[in-house]
Amino acid sequence: MMKRQLGFSLIELMIAIAIIGVIAAFALPSYTKHLRETRRADARSALQEAAARQERIYTEANSYTGDVSRLVTNADGSSSPEGYYDISANLSCDRTVSGTTYYSCFTLTATAQGVQADDTDCPALTLTHAGVKAPADCW
Repeated sequence: MMKRQLGFSLIELMIAIAIIGVIAAFALPSYTKHLRETRRADARSALQEAAARQERIYTEANSYTGDVSRLVTNADGSSSPEGYYDISANLSCDRTVSGTTYYSCFTLTATAQGVQADDTDCPALTLTHAGVKAPADCW
C-alpha cells in the first residue's frame, strides 16, 4: 500500500503565484489612482480653509493677504495639512489709498508635491475670491 504525499506540487505553487501576480497587476494601479484622488481632499480642505481665513482678514484689514503662513495651519506655513500640496496666494484687483495698497481679489493655488507630484490629472487646484474652483473635475 502506497502512502499519499502531503503538500503542494511545484506546478500548483507556480499556478497560485501566477494568479496572485495577475490580481496584483490589476489591483495596484487602481489602488494608486484611489490614493491620488483621496489625497486631493487635502488640497481641497486647505484651499477652503485658506479662503475662509482670507475673508476673515479682509473684514479686519479691508484687503486680502499674500502671506500664506497666515492662511494655512501647517507648521511649515506653506503646505496643506497632510503635506501633499504647496499652497500659494496671488493677489490682484489692487488699489492704493494714502500710500497703502489694498487687494480685493485673490487666487489660491495648491500645487502637488512629494508623492502626490505624479498626479498628472490634477497637478494644481485653484480657488478664487469669487469661489471659482478649477479644474472642475478635480473638485
